[in-house]
Amino acid sequence: MCVGTWQLAGPVNFDGKADGHPDPGKENAIRLIRELGERGLNFIDSAEQYGDGEAERRTGLALEGQRDQWIISTKFGYRVGPGVTRIDDSSPPTILPSLEGSLKRLKTDCIDIYLYHCAPDPADLEEARGLLEAARDAGKIRFFGISTGSLEMAEALHEEGLLDVVQFPSSLLNPASDLTRFCGQHDIGTQVRGVLAQGRLSGKYFSQQPAWDPNDNRSQHLAGHDLFRYAVLADKLPENYSMSQAAIRWVLDQPEHDSICLGAKNLADYETAIAALELPSLGADFFDQLEESAAKLA
Repeated sequence: MCVGTWQLAGPVNFDGKADGHPDPGKENAIRLIRELGERGLNFIDSAEQYGDGEAERRTGLALEGQRDQWIISTKFGYRVGPGVTRIDDSSPPTILPSLEGSLKRLKTDCIDIYLYHCAPDPADLEEARGLLEAARDAGKIRFFGISTGSLEMAEALHEEGLLDVVQFPSSLLNPASDLTRFCGQHDIGTQVRGVLAQGRLSGKYFSQQPAWDPNDNRSQHLAGHDLFRYAVLADKLPENYSMSQAAIRWVLDQPEHDSICLGAKNLADYETAIAALELPSLGADFFDQLEESAAKLA
Protein backbone atom coordinates (compact mmCIF):
# COMPACT_ATOMS: atom_id res chain seq x y z
CA MET A 1 0.00 0.00 0.00
CA CYS A 2 1.36 3.37 -1.06
CA VAL A 3 0.73 6.69 0.69
CA GLY A 4 -0.42 9.29 -1.83
CA THR A 5 0.58 12.88 -1.08
CA TRP A 6 -1.50 14.93 -3.53
CA GLN A 7 -4.12 15.42 -0.82
CA LEU A 8 -1.48 16.37 1.78
CA ALA A 9 0.02 19.32 -0.09
CA GLY A 10 -2.78 21.87 -0.30
CA PRO A 11 -4.54 22.99 -3.49
CA VAL A 12 -3.19 24.81 -6.49
CA ASN A 13 -5.84 26.69 -8.47
CA PHE A 14 -5.57 26.69 -12.25
CA ASP A 15 -8.07 28.96 -14.00
CA GLY A 16 -10.10 29.12 -10.78
CA LYS A 17 -10.37 25.34 -10.51
CA ALA A 18 -8.84 23.47 -7.58
CA ASP A 19 -6.11 20.98 -8.34
CA GLY A 20 -5.69 19.14 -5.08
CA HIS A 21 -7.48 19.25 -1.75
CA PRO A 22 -7.82 21.60 1.23
CA ASP A 23 -4.51 22.04 3.00
CA PRO A 24 -4.31 19.83 6.12
CA GLY A 25 -1.31 21.84 7.31
CA LYS A 26 2.36 20.95 7.10
CA GLU A 27 2.67 19.52 10.61
CA ASN A 28 -0.46 17.39 10.24
CA ALA A 29 0.79 15.98 6.94
CA ILE A 30 4.21 15.18 8.36
CA ARG A 31 2.68 13.56 11.44
CA LEU A 32 0.34 11.40 9.33
CA ILE A 33 3.18 10.10 7.16
CA ARG A 34 5.23 9.22 10.24
CA GLU A 35 2.26 7.52 11.93
CA LEU A 36 1.71 5.42 8.81
CA GLY A 37 5.36 4.43 8.86
CA GLU A 38 4.90 3.26 12.44
CA ARG A 39 2.03 1.06 11.22
CA GLY A 40 4.21 -0.65 8.66
CA LEU A 41 3.66 1.34 5.47
CA ASN A 42 6.90 2.10 3.65
CA PHE A 43 5.92 3.28 0.16
CA ILE A 44 5.04 6.90 -0.66
CA ASP A 45 4.16 8.67 -3.92
CA SER A 46 4.48 12.34 -4.83
CA ALA A 47 4.98 14.67 -7.81
CA GLU A 48 6.66 17.98 -8.47
CA GLN A 49 3.27 19.54 -9.30
CA TYR A 50 1.47 18.65 -6.07
CA GLY A 51 1.13 21.83 -4.05
CA ASP A 52 3.79 23.38 -6.34
CA GLY A 53 6.46 21.17 -4.74
CA GLU A 54 4.97 21.23 -1.24
CA ALA A 55 4.08 17.52 -1.28
CA GLU A 56 7.72 16.63 -1.92
CA ARG A 57 8.95 19.09 0.70
CA ARG A 58 6.62 17.65 3.35
CA THR A 59 7.57 14.12 2.37
CA GLY A 60 11.25 14.96 2.70
CA LEU A 61 10.70 16.40 6.17
CA ALA A 62 8.58 13.43 7.26
CA LEU A 63 11.20 10.89 6.18
CA GLU A 64 14.22 12.62 7.71
CA GLY A 65 16.22 10.01 9.58
CA GLN A 66 14.08 7.23 8.08
CA ARG A 67 14.94 7.45 4.38
CA ASP A 68 16.36 3.93 4.23
CA GLN A 69 13.04 2.53 5.47
CA TRP A 70 10.92 3.93 2.63
CA ILE A 71 10.39 3.51 -1.11
CA ILE A 72 9.82 6.91 -2.76
CA SER A 73 7.99 7.37 -6.02
CA THR A 74 7.63 10.79 -7.63
CA LYS A 75 6.71 12.22 -11.01
CA PHE A 76 7.84 14.87 -13.49
CA GLY A 77 6.32 16.76 -16.41
CA TYR A 78 3.36 18.60 -14.90
CA ARG A 79 4.41 21.59 -12.82
CA VAL A 80 3.27 25.05 -11.81
CA GLY A 81 4.49 27.99 -13.86
CA PRO A 82 4.40 31.79 -13.47
CA GLY A 83 0.98 33.16 -12.59
CA VAL A 84 -0.17 29.70 -11.47
CA THR A 85 -0.20 28.39 -15.01
CA ARG A 86 -0.05 24.66 -15.63
CA ILE A 87 3.07 23.55 -17.47
CA ASP A 88 2.74 20.28 -19.37
CA ASP A 89 6.26 19.54 -20.55
CA SER A 90 8.24 16.34 -20.05
CA SER A 91 10.63 16.92 -22.94
CA PRO A 92 14.26 15.83 -22.50
CA PRO A 93 15.64 19.28 -21.51
CA THR A 94 13.25 19.33 -18.52
CA ILE A 95 14.05 15.89 -17.12
CA LEU A 96 17.31 16.53 -15.25
CA PRO A 97 16.27 19.92 -13.80
CA SER A 98 13.05 18.32 -12.57
CA LEU A 99 14.98 15.42 -11.10
CA GLU A 100 17.40 17.68 -9.24
CA GLY A 101 14.51 19.74 -7.89
CA SER A 102 12.72 16.66 -6.62
CA LEU A 103 15.88 15.27 -5.02
CA LYS A 104 16.39 18.54 -3.16
CA ARG A 105 12.78 18.83 -1.96
CA LEU A 106 12.67 15.18 -0.92
CA LYS A 107 15.98 15.53 0.95
CA THR A 108 17.38 12.42 -0.68
CA ASP A 109 20.13 11.47 -3.10
CA CYS A 110 18.08 8.77 -4.83
CA ILE A 111 14.48 8.41 -6.01
CA ASP A 112 13.36 4.79 -6.17
CA ILE A 113 10.67 5.17 -8.86
CA TYR A 114 10.68 8.15 -11.24
CA LEU A 115 7.62 8.48 -13.45
CA TYR A 116 6.47 10.62 -16.34
CA HIS A 117 3.45 12.53 -15.03
CA CYS A 118 2.30 13.61 -18.49
CA ALA A 119 2.59 11.95 -21.86
CA PRO A 120 5.94 12.46 -23.63
CA ASP A 121 6.34 13.02 -27.34
CA PRO A 122 7.20 9.57 -28.77
CA ALA A 123 9.91 11.26 -30.87
CA ASP A 124 11.71 12.21 -27.61
CA LEU A 125 11.82 8.75 -26.06
CA GLU A 126 15.23 7.68 -27.33
CA GLU A 127 16.88 10.83 -25.98
CA ALA A 128 14.93 10.55 -22.73
CA ARG A 129 16.07 6.97 -22.26
CA GLY A 130 19.69 8.06 -22.44
CA LEU A 131 19.12 10.72 -19.78
CA LEU A 132 17.18 8.43 -17.45
CA GLU A 133 19.63 5.57 -17.83
CA ALA A 134 22.52 7.93 -17.07
CA ALA A 135 20.69 9.15 -13.95
CA ARG A 136 20.13 5.55 -12.92
CA ASP A 137 23.81 4.71 -13.49
CA ALA A 138 24.73 7.72 -11.34
CA GLY A 139 22.56 6.33 -8.53
CA LYS A 140 19.98 9.15 -8.66
CA ILE A 141 17.05 6.91 -9.63
CA ARG A 142 16.47 3.17 -9.47
CA PHE A 143 13.48 2.56 -11.77
CA PHE A 144 11.45 4.62 -14.24
CA GLY A 145 8.11 4.54 -15.98
CA ILE A 146 4.92 6.56 -16.37
CA SER A 147 1.65 7.52 -14.73
CA THR A 148 -0.97 6.98 -17.43
CA GLY A 149 -4.26 5.35 -18.24
CA SER A 150 -3.23 4.88 -21.86
CA LEU A 151 -2.29 1.41 -23.03
CA GLU A 152 -0.81 2.90 -26.21
CA MET A 153 1.51 5.16 -24.24
CA ALA A 154 2.59 2.28 -22.01
CA GLU A 155 3.32 0.19 -25.11
CA ALA A 156 5.44 2.99 -26.59
CA LEU A 157 7.56 3.35 -23.45
CA HIS A 158 7.92 -0.42 -23.14
CA GLU A 159 9.13 -0.64 -26.75
CA GLU A 160 11.78 1.98 -25.93
CA GLY A 161 12.92 0.21 -22.75
CA LEU A 162 11.53 2.95 -20.50
CA LEU A 163 8.90 1.03 -18.55
CA ASP A 164 9.83 -0.58 -15.26
CA VAL A 165 6.65 0.64 -13.53
CA VAL A 166 3.23 1.97 -14.57
CA GLN A 167 0.98 3.95 -12.26
CA PHE A 168 -2.58 3.85 -13.60
CA PRO A 169 -6.18 4.35 -12.49
CA SER A 170 -8.35 1.29 -12.02
CA SER A 171 -11.36 0.59 -9.87
CA LEU A 172 -14.35 -1.65 -9.60
CA LEU A 173 -16.33 1.04 -11.44
CA ASN A 174 -13.78 1.56 -14.21
CA PRO A 175 -11.36 -1.37 -14.47
CA ALA A 176 -8.25 -0.91 -16.59
CA SER A 177 -8.35 -4.48 -17.83
CA ASP A 178 -6.20 -4.06 -20.95
CA LEU A 179 -3.45 -2.15 -19.16
CA THR A 180 -3.50 -4.61 -16.27
CA ARG A 181 -3.14 -7.52 -18.69
CA PHE A 182 -0.31 -5.83 -20.60
CA CYS A 183 1.69 -5.22 -17.42
CA GLY A 184 1.23 -8.81 -16.34
CA GLN A 185 2.37 -10.14 -19.71
CA HIS A 186 5.57 -8.09 -19.64
CA ASP A 187 6.38 -8.29 -15.91
CA ILE A 188 5.98 -4.54 -15.46
CA GLY A 189 5.52 -3.22 -11.92
CA THR A 190 2.11 -1.74 -11.22
CA GLN A 191 0.95 1.02 -8.89
CA VAL A 192 -2.85 1.32 -9.01
CA ARG A 193 -4.51 4.62 -8.14
CA GLY A 194 -8.13 5.76 -8.09
CA VAL A 195 -9.12 2.57 -6.27
CA LEU A 196 -12.03 4.28 -4.50
CA ALA A 197 -13.13 6.20 -7.61
CA GLN A 198 -12.85 9.68 -6.04
CA GLY A 199 -14.81 8.53 -3.02
CA ARG A 200 -17.67 6.87 -4.89
CA LEU A 201 -16.54 3.51 -3.48
CA SER A 202 -15.59 4.78 -0.04
CA GLY A 203 -19.04 4.14 1.40
CA LYS A 204 -18.94 7.55 3.09
CA TYR A 205 -21.54 9.06 0.79
CA PHE A 206 -24.05 6.21 0.55
CA SER A 207 -26.41 7.96 2.95
CA GLN A 208 -25.39 11.61 2.89
CA GLN A 209 -24.32 13.99 0.17
CA PRO A 210 -20.82 15.42 0.73
CA ALA A 211 -20.21 19.12 1.25
CA TRP A 212 -16.79 19.50 -0.30
CA ASP A 213 -14.63 22.54 0.24
CA PRO A 214 -14.25 24.70 -2.93
CA ASN A 215 -10.52 23.90 -2.74
CA ASP A 216 -11.27 20.19 -3.13
CA ASN A 217 -11.03 19.16 -6.78
CA ARG A 218 -14.01 16.83 -6.31
CA SER A 219 -16.22 19.90 -5.83
CA GLN A 220 -15.93 20.34 -9.61
CA HIS A 221 -15.44 16.78 -10.89
CA LEU A 222 -18.34 15.27 -8.94
CA ALA A 223 -20.62 18.31 -8.70
CA GLY A 224 -24.22 17.20 -9.04
CA HIS A 225 -23.20 13.56 -9.13
CA ASP A 226 -25.63 11.16 -7.44
CA LEU A 227 -23.36 9.30 -5.03
CA PHE A 228 -26.25 7.52 -3.31
CA ARG A 229 -26.70 5.20 -6.29
CA TYR A 230 -23.51 3.31 -5.47
CA ALA A 231 -24.89 2.12 -2.14
CA VAL A 232 -26.35 -0.95 -3.85
CA LEU A 233 -22.82 -2.34 -4.13
CA ALA A 234 -22.66 -2.74 -0.36
CA ASP A 235 -25.91 -4.68 -0.08
CA LYS A 236 -24.31 -8.12 -0.24
CA LEU A 237 -21.01 -7.45 1.49
CA PRO A 238 -20.08 -9.75 4.38
CA GLU A 239 -20.63 -8.18 7.77
CA ASN A 240 -16.93 -7.66 8.47
CA TYR A 241 -16.27 -5.84 5.18
CA SER A 242 -16.76 -2.15 4.49
CA MET A 243 -17.31 -0.92 0.94
CA SER A 244 -13.86 0.65 0.79
CA GLN A 245 -12.25 -2.59 1.98
CA ALA A 246 -14.06 -4.60 -0.69
CA ALA A 247 -12.94 -2.10 -3.36
CA ILE A 248 -9.35 -2.40 -2.12
CA ARG A 249 -9.45 -6.20 -2.04
CA TRP A 250 -10.88 -6.27 -5.56
CA VAL A 251 -7.75 -4.48 -6.79
CA LEU A 252 -5.22 -6.35 -4.64
CA ASP A 253 -6.63 -9.79 -5.48
CA GLN A 254 -5.63 -9.35 -9.11
CA PRO A 255 -2.15 -10.90 -9.45
CA GLU A 256 -0.90 -8.23 -11.87
CA HIS A 257 -1.40 -5.50 -9.25
CA ASP A 258 1.68 -4.98 -7.09
CA SER A 259 0.50 -1.99 -5.04
CA ILE A 260 -2.29 0.50 -4.57
CA CYS A 261 -1.88 4.23 -4.01
CA LEU A 262 -4.41 5.73 -1.60
CA GLY A 263 -5.15 9.40 -1.03
CA ALA A 264 -6.67 9.44 2.44
CA LYS A 265 -6.24 12.51 4.61
CA ASN A 266 -6.51 10.98 8.07
CA LEU A 267 -5.22 8.06 10.07
CA ALA A 268 -8.64 6.45 10.59
CA ASP A 269 -9.22 6.01 6.84
CA TYR A 270 -5.76 4.52 6.40
CA GLU A 271 -6.32 2.13 9.30
CA THR A 272 -9.50 0.90 7.61
CA ALA A 273 -7.50 0.36 4.42
CA ILE A 274 -4.64 -1.37 6.25
CA ALA A 275 -7.16 -3.73 7.84
CA ALA A 276 -8.28 -4.72 4.33
CA LEU A 277 -4.81 -6.15 3.71
CA GLU A 278 -5.44 -8.73 6.44
CA LEU A 279 -8.97 -9.68 5.39
CA PRO A 280 -9.46 -12.86 3.34
CA SER A 281 -10.38 -12.58 -0.29
CA LEU A 282 -14.08 -12.43 -1.06
CA GLY A 283 -13.49 -14.93 -3.85
CA ALA A 284 -13.83 -14.91 -7.61
CA ASP A 285 -17.54 -15.71 -7.63
CA PHE A 286 -18.38 -12.85 -5.29
CA PHE A 287 -16.25 -10.40 -7.28
CA ASP A 288 -17.91 -11.52 -10.51
CA GLN A 289 -21.26 -10.54 -9.00
CA LEU A 290 -19.85 -7.26 -7.71
CA GLU A 291 -18.35 -6.42 -11.11
CA GLU A 292 -21.69 -7.13 -12.78
CA SER A 293 -23.45 -4.75 -10.40
CA ALA A 294 -20.73 -2.10 -10.82
CA ALA A 295 -20.94 -2.29 -14.62
CA LYS A 296 -24.56 -1.17 -14.42
CA LEU A 297 -23.49 1.93 -12.47
CA ALA A 298 -20.42 2.98 -14.44
